Amino acid sequence: MKKTFRRFVVFVLVAQLFISPLLTVRAFAQQPYGGSSSSLLYSSPTRGYQNNYNQQQQVMPGYGMPQDTYFTDSMGNILMYVNVLGEVYKPGQHVVRQDSDISSVLSLVGGPTEDANLKKAKLLRHKPDEDGGQTYPVNLDSYFEEGDRSEFVELKPNDTLVIPEDKGLDTNMALRIAALIVSAASVYAIATR
Repeated sequence: MKKTFRRFVVFVLVAQLFISPLLTVRAFAQQPYGGSSSSLLYSSPTRGYQNNYNQQQQVMPGYGMPQDTYFTDSMGNILMYVNVLGEVYKPGQHVVRQDSDISSVLSLVGGPTEDANLKKAKLLRHKPDEDGGQTYPVNLDSYFEEGDRSEFVELKPNDTLVIPEDKGLDTNMALRIAALIVSAASVYAIATR
């Protein structure tokens, strides 16, 4: 009796293992990604903002327009492309307003990651300024600690903000090395007794 019950339970579990992915695929096939139930499943408090943002994105110029110029959206806002590379959560090319500064761009990309070297950030100009400058160091560490924006550079179309990785010894690696040293010392102490 017990063997029969166990076999039945195993059979049910194995059947569920094979059938549940098929049911999930079928549910998504009936209502593709734009369906109402999937949008409710992934809804967020900023859903209204995202819809407005996506509507603005649709009226942006296509690839035929040079990306190193200003352009306007349907509401008359003056916009430009700015690139963000390195240790941020959403690197890539982003559309910002003409009067945006580096802090606005950082909030748009989700801020720097834990591995970011905030002292070595740079702003790379697409075209040289009147004085020939194309690379500007930006100490974001002082901005995040004290709110100091004095090192911010005015953004121009197609500028690139680069936030490099901090190459220093991180705490995780330091703990691993310390654990390895303690283990080796323990083995040596036991072996020499």
